[in-house]
Amino acid sequence: MRKTITLVGRTNVGKSSIFNRLIGSNKAIVSDYEGLTRDRKISTIDKNGISLDLIDTGGFFSSEEDQFEDFILYQAHEAINSSDLIIFVVDNKFGLSPYDNEIASILRKSGKDIILVINKIDVKKNDATDDFTKLGFKDIYSVSAAHNKFITELRNEIFKRFSQNTDKKFEAEAKITIIGKPNVGKSSTINSLINSDRLIVSDTPGTTVDSIDVEVNFRGKNYLFYDTAGVRRKSKVIEKEEKYSVIKSFDALEKSDLCLFLLDPNDMLSDQDFTLLSKAKDIGKAIIIAVNKADLFKPDQKKSILNQLTEDPATKEFPIVFISAKEKTGMRNLFDQIFRTIQNIHERVSTNKLNKILRQAIEDKSVPFKGKFKPKLRYIHQGGKNPHTFIIHGNSLDRLEGSYKKYILNKLTKELALPGLILRLKFLSSKNPFK
Repeated sequence: MRKTITLVGRTNVGKSSIFNRLIGSNKAIVSDYEGLTRDRKISTIDKNGISLDLIDTGGFFSSEEDQFEDFILYQAHEAINSSDLIIFVVDNKFGLSPYDNEIASILRKSGKDIILVINKIDVKKNDATDDFTKLGFKDIYSVSAAHNKFITELRNEIFKRFSQNTDKKFEAEAKITIIGKPNVGKSSTINSLINSDRLIVSDTPGTTVDSIDVEVNFRGKNYLFYDTAGVRRKSKVIEKEEKYSVIKSFDALEKSDLCLFLLDPNDMLSDQDFTLLSKAKDIGKAIIIAVNKADLFKPDQKKSILNQLTEDPATKEFPIVFISAKEKTGMRNLFDQIFRTIQNIHERVSTNKLNKILRQAIEDKSVPFKGKFKPKLRYIHQGGKNPHTFIIHGNSLDRLEGSYKKYILNKLTKELALPGLILRLKFLSSKNPFK
């Protein structure tokens, strides 16, 4: 296994900012709002062939009003116990806090290797940081994550602790983003997949604020899952941090191979579901629909739900699986469907097959005239994949009726039988050499 480094500290000391600097991206949401990081975030950092797992944890001793504090503390303790090196972050602007002393006591008892990092130093002044020596740690680094000062030195020190690492970098067969309304069970589903309680699960909507990466191995194949914040109606997306988390949810989907669209059968196919599904379709990644909480329904109820989904135009083209994150059932069927859909994603349709389908479609229903013009569809070939884009060449295609375009797309969808994939058509008219 790769060595693990964990960032710990009380709330709002800048752990997520340091995390982002060390991995070189804005993966963790950073804000002045206290306690924004709830779940553990994990990212791999590499240098000279050495790969390490870096973990950002929720803050110790968050506001008394934060109902997730117990969960967050549990997560932080779990991260500490599984770490090889701990980065203990304190806030130089705030100064030494009694909470810092309590965390220091916990860390000393862990027996782990620890680096004390004093964040938010004034880069224009020679800040006095002597107070923090009272915490009793010999390895101390002063940084300013906001100004990216002395982060390189900290990163070098981290890698110096691990002279060799023979573990191979995690190579995923597919990247999968779980999308759904708040509280449909996205985090519970991932916890079931990895058989742990890494992600905080609660009945309160909005528990997951950031998108979380989780590595899963099933039957010898690696998958990378992104657990995203639940996307609410726009009118309810108020705080700027939540707006940012919604943006990051769709960013995660953009870089994925597959969207796992989670539905709650107790509130299924609401306007919110349709809006979210429409956005996922616009992005164009393959989609699997998973109905959670299947343990609550009898077989005839499941059949009724399945009929509803297979008859609705918005969902009928996508594979449907029933799961129960709570009971950890249906996961094998889910992975089987993921495997089949990934195979479809990599499928490249031959030009010969596509043109046979196009010719048959035209024979079955001739191209309609548009005024005096009759568009001519000459040939078709595949362009991009995921979404699968098919390019039709011909003459006067800008005059082709929208209904006929839809007819051709439906014909391709039926004949190609690639469930889960988004198919798109692009029409290119040839220039008239005599014009």
